[in-house]
Amino acid sequence: MDPNELIYYAYNILLGRDPDPEGLDFWTKQLQNKSKDAFLSAIVQSEEFSNHHPSWLKLQNEISPHHIYSGYNDSDIEMMHKYILNSARLHDDHFVDGFGQRTLLTSVPFASKFNLNRLTMPVPDDGFHAEALEYIALIDSITRSKGSFCAVEIGAGWGPWISLAGVLARAQKFSNINLVGVEGLPARFELMKRQLAFNGLRPNSQGTDTLLGNIHCKLFEGAAGVKSGHLFFPDVSVMDMGSAASTEDNQTDYRGLDNKNIKVKSYALSEIMEDLKKIDYLHIDIQGSEYDLIAANLTLLNERVAGLMIATHSRVIEGKLIELLYGAGWLLHREKPCRVDWGLKIPSLTGMTVVDGCQYWRK
Repeated sequence: MDPNELIYYAYNILLGRDPDPEGLDFWTKQLQNKSKDAFLSAIVQSEEFSNHHPSWLKLQNEISPHHIYSGYNDSDIEMMHKYILNSARLHDDHFVDGFGQRTLLTSVPFASKFNLNRLTMPVPDDGFHAEALEYIALIDSITRSKGSFCAVEIGAGWGPWISLAGVLARAQKFSNINLVGVEGLPARFELMKRQLAFNGLRPNSQGTDTLLGNIHCKLFEGAAGVKSGHLFFPDVSVMDMGSAASTEDNQTDYRGLDNKNIKVKSYALSEIMEDLKKIDYLHIDIQGSEYDLIAANLTLLNERVAGLMIATHSRVIEGKLIELLYGAGWLLHREKPCRVDWGLKIPSLTGMTVVDGCQYWRK
């Protein structure tokens, strides 16, 4: 069965419909390197599959906790529940989650359906983007802060975490709120500006350094690097959330996918954090470069960062981060290892990761 036939077959048998054009194009490209098992697993784990097969969802909910590793505990869920304002709502062009954050549907074109229950309380995940642990890390950082809040998101995409940080900090009536975002793909950088403006966190302007009331936003169009200069970033669709910056103009990325690159500005972490004396929450999601960036800036992180949320992209990287950060006096407060398909014929261990891991560190 060729990839096209497999996609049509899986969609019809598992989801009860033909694939949409964007889904067909996406999975056709992914199956160049992903195994058939990884593709079928992704379909079975999707929200649409759960909605189409409610008995399967019921079975999942009855699985013993001894069979799974959530990475969080009941007290984390209780903490998160305190910040929920209302039930999630879906509108024609956007949705509002339980925390009051608004997200334009054009910012998340990879998501076609939404589960309002999980958008209200994102457990075990929000149904389209992130697991509960990422929400818990941010809310724990908010809970530990007093009076002001500073959040930095590196590899920001459309800026979901600095946007949510701003919404939560504003609801807590913090006197000063600093939000910093770094994104290398120009199209997603524009989405980040729009996301923050849509939530009333910055003016609806073209500026990258803005002040709106007590909320200061500073946005960097480019990628975080070990040093200032330039990096190469794949010129991909905003649908592709797995692209990564590289020091080389490689025509094949870490996943084995062919791509063309654009040259983007590289910002050293010291430049990104130049005006920030204390960072309450630093979120890093840079597709396999997380260890190199953190190791090169460990002293700076020790001095200024209180909470560090790292999206991890290989088991090797996770081990190196644990050894590095524990040795520097950090506490791994919550974590969940990445999920890997060891059967993939991919040129890198990072490319074999099919679901990101999470490490939430406290200093």
